[in-house]
Amino acid sequence: MKNTFLKITVIIILLITFFLGNLYSQNRVSGIVYNTENKTPLSEASIYFPDLHKGTTTNNSGNFIFEDIASGEFVMFVSFLGYKNKLIKIQTDTVKNEIIIFLEQETFQSQEIVVSGSRFSLQHENAIEVNSLKLSLLSQNQANLFEQIAEIPGVDIISKGGGITKPVIRGLSNTNILFIDNGIKMENFQFSENHPFIVDEFGVERIEIIKGPASLLYGSDAVGGVLFAVREKPPHGNKITADYSLQYYDNSKGWHSSMGVQGSKNKVHAGIRASVKSHQDYTDGNNTQVANTRYNQKSVKTVFGYSHKKGNFDLYYDYTDMQLGMCILPAVNATTDNSRKNQIWYQGLSNHVLSVKNKLFFNKLKFDINTAFQSNNRTLQTSDLMSQFQMVDMFLNTLSSEIKSTYSFKNSEIIVGTQNMYQTNKNADAPNHVIPNAQIFDIAGFTLFTSNFGEKFHFQTGLRYDYRNIKSEIEITNTEIDKSYKNMSFSSGFTYQFTEKLLLRTNFASAHRSPNIAELTQDGMHGAYYEKGDPNLKSQQNYEPDISLHYHSDKFIFEVSGFYNQIKNYIFLQEIEIDTTIQTPSPLVPVYQYSQTNANIYGLETGIKIMPLNFVKIYSNYAYLSAKQENGEYLPFIPQNKINSNVEFFSKKILSLENPFFSVKTVYAFEHKNPATFETRTPQYFITNISFGAEKKITKYRFSFSSGVNNLFNQKYIDHLSTLKELNYYQTGRNIYVNFKINFE
Repeated sequence: MKNTFLKITVIIILLITFFLGNLYSQNRVSGIVYNTENKTPLSEASIYFPDLHKGTTTNNSGNFIFEDIASGEFVMFVSFLGYKNKLIKIQTDTVKNEIIIFLEQETFQSQEIVVSGSRFSLQHENAIEVNSLKLSLLSQNQANLFEQIAEIPGVDIISKGGGITKPVIRGLSNTNILFIDNGIKMENFQFSENHPFIVDEFGVERIEIIKGPASLLYGSDAVGGVLFAVREKPPHGNKITADYSLQYYDNSKGWHSSMGVQGSKNKVHAGIRASVKSHQDYTDGNNTQVANTRYNQKSVKTVFGYSHKKGNFDLYYDYTDMQLGMCILPAVNATTDNSRKNQIWYQGLSNHVLSVKNKLFFNKLKFDINTAFQSNNRTLQTSDLMSQFQMVDMFLNTLSSEIKSTYSFKNSEIIVGTQNMYQTNKNADAPNHVIPNAQIFDIAGFTLFTSNFGEKFHFQTGLRYDYRNIKSEIEITNTEIDKSYKNMSFSSGFTYQFTEKLLLRTNFASAHRSPNIAELTQDGMHGAYYEKGDPNLKSQQNYEPDISLHYHSDKFIFEVSGFYNQIKNYIFLQEIEIDTTIQTPSPLVPVYQYSQTNANIYGLETGIKIMPLNFVKIYSNYAYLSAKQENGEYLPFIPQNKINSNVEFFSKKILSLENPFFSVKTVYAFEHKNPATFETRTPQYFITNISFGAEKKITKYRFSFSSGVNNLFNQKYIDHLSTLKELNYYQTGRNIYVNFKINFE
């Protein structure tokens, strides 16, 4: 199957390249951008064709021009700080006159341009709601990527200190959600809350969050939602840009450092970024050192791209290495210092990702041909008191590909594609095989149809078929597993713009998740528990209707959404009575069995944004969740209901400082009264964070600075999703941070 998959991919690439070699086009697109209010030209407005990797900015007269543009229908994004984003579809070979564009001023950024819905579009055109979070230095107030996105209603994190964090979307986590980095589905041993995604925020422009089933576009595991990391764009025009950032966190004596260089020249662009993180053990709100929560991380990201009238070629290589201390009982008893070096009981995670992304243009028909190879190594280092220092050493290699065609006609678009994956897991000489040697083969086909009926009604629907084969064995019984899973997914919905200010969005989708290798085969110790799999598990199937209402005016935004996620064959761990046939190290070791049941998760998310004064913005959102099995018992790892609020004082300029701000953020978490069987209730808590910052441009250098205090009053509290709760450790205490960044050309 692996060889067939490779041959098909190579043949299709060669055929498309051969036919495309006969095409040639030379088109010119020019225009001018005006301010709607006073009809004055806007200089430095950004104009960007994402499919073509071509961008520019308007000159002092508001003019822009593109030469030698490929023939076809492409979306052009127009943006300017303080104005509404605009998306314009252009048939480049028929443009004759200068394009006149008017931008309207906007107090709040009501809708971003998103890419995670398999196409470039405005948020209000997507039947599936997509939240977008920009990762600018001025807004960065947490040391961890997933801690930053937890401010979005319906999103939270499971944490075991600052280094080990897992996102939760509408109550689902681990292999129920996906992380897509630069269009690549990350494969990093995601079967446990103690195994984080091997990613970082450096070189990422923003994170897009799809809440709810998204198997239509991304296949198995996207039953709870998707986190989509959008990489930074290459610089406009023929130039070289560089940046350096440094961040310091007082509580854990942690520091982050990142430097990137990017350049573009005619049809070529390239970039490289190197980053480092290092933290000591953190101190909780009880002024206690939380033993062995130290962590270290380094990463390198590179890109080389070539743009032509016939298409684009991009080659990426990413490397990430993480050493994450594990705060477990043996480590707590053995930790005697507070250095940043990992010495005992830590995970060693490394990941190499080599990917090739191609776009080919045939006028109204476009092709995306993407391939990626991921090589992931996971080790577990223990201590000298154990029989062997390195207890786990696994290699997960994943080869994946996607071939997708997009055809545009009138006001509609149809996407047809196929996705494939071949994956192997191999254990080295370490004695503990948390996951046995295994092979997984995936092949899928999907189609998505979108249509715009005027400017008010946007409709989309799609269907997908997946086939997965898993081969492995249960090592204790030497029983071979050869399981196949066939699943269908669909999604259908629309948005309707009642008025310029009022929007309705509704969608009904299904998604699936095939059991992973651990759930089928595990039969041994994993951390402090004995975990036992079940080779007879069925595919998990989710069905979810969503509905949301959005009201946007100049100085007031209100949004509310509701969902009901019906889950058939929900896979989860539950504690069972010890079986005499199970050989645990001690009779006191808890035994957990992977099981299945039907379950329901429903919830409500709402938020408001108000601008009562010209220098004050107020944000607040609330998320409510309820999650039960069909027998009435509650599901595990369901976050507390929370209210996130933010009051921001801002200005365009004070003295010589640009975009200065002062912000007060609060989080109120309600008491968690409905824990799962092996969980306990969690009290309410209230914390306050403050931050301030500004920018300053000196010639070609732009300096950004921000600082703040998280948990300002050093509150002693525990979050329900903290896995350190059982060790009686609290969340991070008062944490003062400083961020500095310089950009230059």
